[in-house]
Amino acid sequence: MLKINKSSVFNAAKISLGCAAAIVISTLIGLKYSITAGLITVLSIQNTKRETLNIAVKRIVSFFAAIAISYISFKLLGYTTIGFAVYIFAFILVCGLLNSQSAIVPVSVLITHILAEQRFSVRVLANEFMILFIGAGVGFILNLYLRKDMRKMLEYRTAVDNEIKAIIGRMAERVLVADKSDYNGDCFRRLDEYIRSAKETALANKQNTLVSADNYDLLYLEMRSEQCVILHEMYKAVKEMNAAPEQVYIISGLLKKISEEYHESNNVNELIVETDRIILSMKEQKMPETRLEFENRAVLYSLLIRTREFLSIKNMFMQSRI
Repeated sequence: MLKINKSSVFNAAKISLGCAAAIVISTLIGLKYSITAGLITVLSIQNTKRETLNIAVKRIVSFFAAIAISYISFKLLGYTTIGFAVYIFAFILVCGLLNSQSAIVPVSVLITHILAEQRFSVRVLANEFMILFIGAGVGFILNLYLRKDMRKMLEYRTAVDNEIKAIIGRMAERVLVADKSDYNGDCFRRLDEYIRSAKETALANKQNTLVSADNYDLLYLEMRSEQCVILHEMYKAVKEMNAAPEQVYIISGLLKKISEEYHESNNVNELIVETDRIILSMKEQKMPETRLEFENRAVLYSLLIRTREFLSIKNMFMQSRI
């Protein structure tokens, strides 16, 4: 059974009311072809405020280009099908150069009114401009209701952070176990999906802010993405270990502590100091006696270095916010 969600119903109602409002406004001020204003409103409503404003501006600029092109075409070839076809050909090329392909249909509908009137006059041109202005204006006003979806953004950011926290927590446990045959990286697929969804929401929020664009969420998520690259290297290091040298308990404790203290406002200064101390202590320990111990100590040291990189990315981000 098909389901229609509340958001779809609301958007449909918003668009239909906007269409009707544009037609009524155009009719009340005495414009001809007022129904076109409603259609332009429908075509003007986009997902974000910036998209709506950007398209409205491009269509107004394209309108003046269309007037110039159609004037030349109609004067040379008459108000005929051939004249209109030549106009369409030239206008499509111009819209391609202006990157305003979305203006081709609505603006060309306005030009058909001139074709029907069989003349260029101030009254006719003013009529068409007002239809475009009202249609695009109503579309923009309707989109002013859009607000940054901070609830969804917070949910995604929390999901990203919780997933990373859980991954590090599992590392703290699995690094102590020699057999890692059941230790897989499925969690990274979930993490990638959370980050992708969070970035989409952050970008939409940015596009719905006209006056000032706060890039914090996008920068925060980019920082987490960089950490995830290192986190995957840490996972591979843990997966590679097939024994548990004595130093592993110290590193497991460090990973557990990172997992417990992992939150947005932590500048990780203390964790970096502790990691550096452990790295230094490992350098000062006696050399391994067997090949197996050497290999696992090398992997363990690599894990520590990657952990240091993981923390440094967060620390640099926090320093940049001061």
